[in-house]
Amino acid sequence: LDSSDDLILVDAGGSLRCYASDITRSWPLGAAFSPECRDIYAVVLDMQKSVIAACGPGKQWEDMHMLSNRVAAQGLIKLGILRGSLDDILEKHVVGYFMPHGIGHLIGIDTHDVGGYPTGVERINVPGLRYLRARREMLPRMAFTVEPGLYFVDAILADARAKPEIAEHIDFDAVARYRKVGGIRIEDNIVITESGCDNLTSCPKEIAEIEQIRQVAYN
Repeated sequence: LDSSDDLILVDAGGSLRCYASDITRSWPLGAAFSPECRDIYAVVLDMQKSVIAACGPGKQWEDMHMLSNRVAAQGLIKLGILRGSLDDILEKHVVGYFMPHGIGHLIGIDTHDVGGYPTGVERINVPGLRYLRARREMLPRMAFTVEPGLYFVDAILADARAKPEIAEHIDFDAVARYRKVGGIRIEDNIVITESGCDNLTSCPKEIAEIEQIRQVAYN
């Protein structure tokens, strides 16, 4: 790390009475986010808030992943990183080249808890979705992580560039401007209730909150 614009990403969590937590926060090394980091952070935060608001009993976990993809695609289109029809971008799983992991996983006594794939449920072999740690209905008292992220990984983007049907939706000049962001992830832990979900994570994540903390630390 050699610039105040660099980001720190910490994925960690303590345990309480043998139950795990798994929390991720991303923050600037300096007193404030760079414009590019702020842009990407805002999209990731929108992804997470949208998924948490949508989680509830009877809903399918993979649908939460697809919701995060939709919010990500809308945000990346506004930033000029993606281009073309939103429906085409989603159908081709273009966002999977920027968020190659799943939206989250079950959490309990084990950090990556069991039960994500009931008997007979198979993985979906497309970018992003193939790494989902759960494909199942959410039920009351189940606990999940919600951890969207956006990353600029050279090897993954080279793969996207080599596929014309994917590359046509990516402005690689814009990608070059945002490449220095590296990656941003925000992760909270939720528990499904009878009517929705409760967020168990109180760690600050709003841009203003993080920058206030960093200004104190940096000065």
